[in-house]
Amino acid sequence: MFRAYFGDLRTGRLARLPFLGFLLLLSVLFVLYGLGIAFGVGLAEHLIRADILAAPADLLQQIDLTTLALLGPLVLVVGFAKANLLAKRIRDMGLPGWRTLLVIAIAAAGLGYAMHASGVPLRESFPIHGIISGLLALGLLLIPSGLFHPRPDAAHPFQPC
Repeated sequence: MFRAYFGDLRTGRLARLPFLGFLLLLSVLFVLYGLGIAFGVGLAEHLIRADILAAPADLLQQIDLTTLALLGPLVLVVGFAKANLLAKRIRDMGLPGWRTLLVIAIAAAGLGYAMHASGVPLRESFPIHGIISGLLALGLLLIPSGLFHPRPDAAHPFQPC
C-alpha cells in the first residue's frame, strides 16, 4: 500500500479501479485525522470546562509554530501521496505523469490568479476550484488505460478491428 502512495515515482501505473480505491482510502484517512483533531479539541474544551464561546478564541491563541510544524508535514505527505497517485493514473493513460501534473498545477494557479485579479472573493472561488477538481478526477476515472499511447500489439479501444 505504501508503494502505491510513495513508490514507483517514475514508472508506476494505476488502472482506474485501483486509482479510485487508493484515492478514496487516502481521503477517508485524511478526514478521520481531521475528525480526530476536532474530537481532541472538543475533549480539551470539555476537560477544562471552558466557556463554549470563548474557548475557540483561547485555543487559537495557543496555536504556535510548534503546532504548525507538526501539522505541516502531514499535509505535505498527503499532498505528495495524492500527486503520486494522479501521476501514476495519468501515466497509465499514456501521458507523461509528472509533467502533465505540472501543467495542470500551473493551469490551476493561473486560474486562481485570474479569479483573484478579476475581484472574485475567495469564498466564491472555492466552489469553482472544487468543480474543476471533481471534473479532473472524473476524467481520470473515465479515460481508459493507454488511450493516448496505446501499446503496439493492442488495438485502439475506439477503432473497429
